[in-house]
Amino acid sequence: MKIPRENLLQAACLAAACAVLASPALATDGYFVQGFGAVNAALGGAATAGNDQDLIGSIYKNPATAVLFPDRTASIVFGDIIPRIRIDSSVTALGLSGSSDSTVNGVPYLSLMANWKSADPDLTWFAGVVSEAGLSFHAATSATNPIFFPQAGAVGNPFGGQFGGFGDVRSTLYVIRIPLGVAGAMPGGWSWGFELAPSVGRNLFTPAAFAPPTLGPDYAPVYATVQQENMELGLGAQGGLRWQVDKDVSFGFSLSSPTWFHTYSWNVKTGTGSPETVTFRMDRPLTAQAGINYAIADSTHIVADLGYIAYGSTPGFENSGFRANGSIAGLGWKDSWTFELGVQHALTKDIVVRAGYNYCSDPIPDSMTFYNVGSPLYISQHLSIGTSVSVAPNVTIDVSYTHGFSHTQSSPWYNPYGAVPGTNITAQVSGDEFAVGTTFRF
Repeated sequence: MKIPRENLLQAACLAAACAVLASPALATDGYFVQGFGAVNAALGGAATAGNDQDLIGSIYKNPATAVLFPDRTASIVFGDIIPRIRIDSSVTALGLSGSSDSTVNGVPYLSLMANWKSADPDLTWFAGVVSEAGLSFHAATSATNPIFFPQAGAVGNPFGGQFGGFGDVRSTLYVIRIPLGVAGAMPGGWSWGFELAPSVGRNLFTPAAFAPPTLGPDYAPVYATVQQENMELGLGAQGGLRWQVDKDVSFGFSLSSPTWFHTYSWNVKTGTGSPETVTFRMDRPLTAQAGINYAIADSTHIVADLGYIAYGSTPGFENSGFRANGSIAGLGWKDSWTFELGVQHALTKDIVVRAGYNYCSDPIPDSMTFYNVGSPLYISQHLSIGTSVSVAPNVTIDVSYTHGFSHTQSSPWYNPYGAVPGTNITAQVSGDEFAVGTTFRF
């Protein structure tokens, strides 16, 4: 029995959605991953002005670029991020110091995008499932690294409640975006695009330092243990414009609203062993991009983007410090800028090579390192390379490799009264990413 192409596409979308919901990711542009698809990652993430070989990245960055692609084009990519995260800490007064490495060795992900023309030849529809953002981190309770000592009020703490760290720290934040939209061509080389972007977020932070602690032995505070992830829905929107100035130059502009997520909630086990429900609000920040695609020759293009991420006004990121009830108010991030630059060159009609650079200004001030012990998202510079090879008419295999350069931050420890003298926490983060995908007509 022959299965209609539309049913095959629907089945592929469903399989992709199931796969991404089952996989964590590691964000590298702060909250966001660096690059969306193998082609886009190889170009440092630049795509706002459009690139007719970069279906996932172009439409994700700017929905107006969907008009560039032939009818019934799709792309799917599988990737793996290999993070290296090390947390050092010390407490001079107790003569304690130590190091811990995250136990997360690989974080796979999957994304896809498809577009098709409407009955009106100037209109293009598109839909996708994009691994947009996330974090996967784990450091076990340590007897030598003080930041991961058992909590002060926890059973087994060798200091009897007089000193403690966070204990076992585990963080999972994973967001998939499901863009559903339309783009239209206009006279004068202009195009427009708009999408609704429902999203699914999966979240776990333990211990639950964002909730008030309970009192354990010796009346020392103990944050609750979160035992399972919570999944919530969110909704945002995005609009964009693209201008093809002439055959060699195009510009793109895009604005994406925040994604407003339903408040995350968890059933937890408190320090006294009693059940409790705790909540935390974390949204996707507003973003804006502007980009250029310049053909310096028929076979060679330079693409560049400048982006803005509004962390400083986004719930979950905007506040810092301790509340009066002993909980941590937020991650204390500030607004961030990104710069993405890529070069794409066709060696032959069947082989294209790419290289890219990505810079993200650090959204986490050094002074906030302590509050981000479970969310060490400090990588600010990446270099990438990649290629696409035509293996059949209208089918390419796309491959990329990205290296995230080591970045280090330090701060003292904090308590509700301010910085604790003689304490330090240092986080060092780097990583590599491999991606392989295919772009094809269906």
